[in-house]
Amino acid sequence: MDNSIFKSFEEGLSKYLPSTISEILETKQDKNVYAIGFITTDDFYGFYITYEYASEKNSHDMLYEHYEWKNSCHPKPDYLYQPLVDVVEATENIDFTEKSDEKWDFGLALLTVLAKHIKQVPNEIFTKSKHNREDIVFFATMSDGDYMDEMFTESLKMFNNISTLEKYGIATQQ
Repeated sequence: MDNSIFKSFEEGLSKYLPSTISEILETKQDKNVYAIGFITTDDFYGFYITYEYASEKNSHDMLYEHYEWKNSCHPKPDYLYQPLVDVVEATENIDFTEKSDEKWDFGLALLTVLAKHIKQVPNEIFTKSKHNREDIVFFATMSDGDYMDEMFTESLKMFNNISTLEKYGIATQQ
């Protein structure tokens, strides 16, 4: 898939993702954020961002319970919503309501774009709030639908380094 279709979505990520992550990390400096998730719908109509603090009961299993997290940052940030909706609506050759190879290819391309911009967030964003990038697990998935598990697993591999995944006992198939 040609990732150039995500141009306007990428512009928003470049401009606003670092400040959104900074806002999350600075919200409660007395608590350590350990996971930040990007959640979309079954038809890729935008993302919202959720995050969770570390506690003694946190484990990799907590990641799988992201739908119960109470923390969110701008449930539908404009830059993560409308530009992606525009891409979906302009993509006429994919039926986003049905499971298909084309829909999954779109999902993988979208994850690739997100991975690129997550990795470009400056380290200073993390260190100024006393966090280490390697201590935060990033992921993306659908709130429900065809590719929830696949997006979750692929995003863990694409967004994080191996040591971060190992720290939280997250095993991914290679």
